[in-house]
Amino acid sequence: MKKWFKRFVLLLVLTLVGFTNVSATSAPSQITIRGSKRYGGLVAGSYWNYKYTDDGTYFYCLDHHSGVPYNEPYRLAGELDAGFAYIIQNGYPNKSITGNTEFDHYITQGAIHWYIDRINGVSDNVSGNMTKSFKTTGSDPHGLRPHMRNLVENALQARNTGYVTPSGSITTSSSQLTASSDKTYYISAPITLTANGSIRSLSVSIISGPEGTVLVDGNGNQKTSFNNGDVFYVKVPASSLTELTATVKINMTGQGVVNKVYKYVQASNIHGKVQDIVMAKPIEEQVNFGGGLTFDLATNKTTISKVDITTEKELPGATLTIKDSSGNVVEQWVSTDKPHVIDALPEGKYTLEETIAPDGYIRAESIEFEVVNGKATTVVMKDDYTKLKISKIDITSKEELPGATLVIKDEEGNVVDEWVSTEEAHYIEKIKPGKYTLEETIAPDGYIRAEKIEFEVLETGDVQTVTMVDDYTKVEISKKDVITKVEVPGAKLKIVDSEGNTVKEWVSSDKPQLFEKLKVGKYQIIEVEAPDGYVLATEPIEFEVLETGENQVTVVYNTPLTPTPDTAFHVSTLVYIIAMVIGGIGIGVIYLNTKKKA
Repeated sequence: MKKWFKRFVLLLVLTLVGFTNVSATSAPSQITIRGSKRYGGLVAGSYWNYKYTDDGTYFYCLDHHSGVPYNEPYRLAGELDAGFAYIIQNGYPNKSITGNTEFDHYITQGAIHWYIDRINGVSDNVSGNMTKSFKTTGSDPHGLRPHMRNLVENALQARNTGYVTPSGSITTSSSQLTASSDKTYYISAPITLTANGSIRSLSVSIISGPEGTVLVDGNGNQKTSFNNGDVFYVKVPASSLTELTATVKINMTGQGVVNKVYKYVQASNIHGKVQDIVMAKPIEEQVNFGGGLTFDLATNKTTISKVDITTEKELPGATLTIKDSSGNVVEQWVSTDKPHVIDALPEGKYTLEETIAPDGYIRAESIEFEVVNGKATTVVMKDDYTKLKISKIDITSKEELPGATLVIKDEEGNVVDEWVSTEEAHYIEKIKPGKYTLEETIAPDGYIRAEKIEFEVLETGDVQTVTMVDDYTKVEISKKDVITKVEVPGAKLKIVDSEGNTVKEWVSSDKPQLFEKLKVGKYQIIEVEAPDGYVLATEPIEFEVLETGENQVTVVYNTPLTPTPDTAFHVSTLVYIIAMVIGGIGIGVIYLNTKKKA
C-alpha cells in the first residue's frame, strides 16, 4: 500500500438537497348528473339519493336540505379537506363496510352530513345538517350509526392532520468515514433513509465516486433496494484511491401519492340554490421527491461522539477529557448536539473519560483508543440513564392503587415530579442521581396517606424501584341494647356524610357491621327503623372517620320498650279485694277455733 495512503482520513461533508414535485390533479373540470337512486329510512327516518354520471361515477351530497338538477353541468370548485377524503376513501364504493351495498352507501352519505355538522361546530345533541335524533337515539334497526360515527371521528383526526405530502430524506449522525482495521476500505457512519406519506417507490444510487464505491447494509452486503427506515453505509475500496482528494455523491429519489377529493358546484345559477356534491372517487396526485449527500476526503481528524444509549443521538452536557498514555490532559470540553472533532491529534494511545454526566445520565466507563497515521479515528461513548419505577399499592391486595397524588422532591425541597397514580407503576427516566423524598399529598378516597419515603437514586442504568403502601379506613358500627350491652339485630340504619348524602345502609345483626375504605370526614348514623321491642333512636349519632388504618368503633344504643302500669279502677278489682278480705277473715276464725280446742 502506498505510503501516502496511511495519512488518509475521510471527512463526511454533508450536503442535503431535497426537492418535491406534485403533478397536476386529474379531476374532471366539469360533470353532469344523469340520475339517482333513493336510499332512506334506515336511521331515524332520514332519506337521501345517491347520484351518478354517464360513466357510473358516484357523487355524494354536501347539503342534506337541497336538491340536485339533472342533466345540468357542474363545475370543479376546489379540493375538500382531508376529513372528506378519509370518508370517501373508507366508504362506498371504495371499501366494503357491512357487505351490503345499500347499507354502505347510506353509511357513507350519512357520515358526510354528520361530519359537516361537526366541523361547523354543531354538536350531536343539536340538529343541524342532520337531526339530533339521527345522530343520537333515533331508530337504527340495522346498526348503521356506529359505522357512521367511526367514519366521522376518524375523519376529524384526518382533518387535523391534513393531507400528507409524501417526502423523504437521507441523513447521517456523523461527519466522518472510518477506515477498516485492515485498511482495505473506508465506510461511512450509518445513513438512514426516511420517508413520510403514501410511498410507492424509493431508491438510492451512487452518482459519483471512486471505482468500486458501493452501498452496503450493516453486515457489509451490497444493497440495491431500499425501504422506509433502512439504514445503510457508503463503502469505498482503499485500492481505488489514487489521489489525496476524492468525492462521493449519493442520491435518493422517491415517488408517492396524495389522494384528494374535490367539490363540484352548479355551473350556472338558473336553478337557484342547489346541492354541492363530491365525487365518490379520490383523485391521486403523484409526488416526486429526492435528496443527496456528498462525501469528501480530508486530512487526519479524530471525532468523539457522546451519544444517548437508546436514541444514539448526540448528547449535550457531558464533561469529557482525553488523556495521553502519560496521564496528561490533552483535550477537555462539554459535549453538544454535534460530535467533537480534533484536528491532527498526535499518533499514540489515549483514554477518553467522562468526569461529569448530563443530569439524569450515568457516567460511562473510560474508553481507550489509538490514533494511527492514515486512519480516521472515531470514538463513540454511550451514556445510559437512570430509570425509576414508583409503585403505589394497596396494603392488602398489593395491587397498584389509582387516584393517589404523589410528589417527588429533591434535597432542597424542589418538586421534581408530580402525578396521580394509575393502575400501572409510574416510570421516570433520566432523574439526576441523588437523595429524594416521595410524598403522598392526597390519598385515594377511603385510604390513608402513607408516611414519606426517603430514597436515593443511584448512578446505575438498572431500574430502581420504590414502593409506597397505602392502608385504608376501617369503621365498625355496633348496635347494642343500652342495658345488656348485647348486639341487637333488626335495626335499619344508614350513614350520611356531611352533605347529607347516604353513604351506607344496612340492617343490624348479632355482630358489629364493618365498613372499609370510608372517606375521611364527618358522618352521622341515623336509625331508620328500630328493632322489635325497642324504642327508635331519634337523635343521629355523629362520628368522624379519622385518617388512620386502625379499627374505629362507634356504638349506637337502643332502649327496650317498658310495659305501662294500668292505674284505672275496675269493678272486677273491687270484687277481687272483697273476696281477699273475706277469705282472710275465714282463715282467722278457723285458726282461733282450732286453738281453743287445743
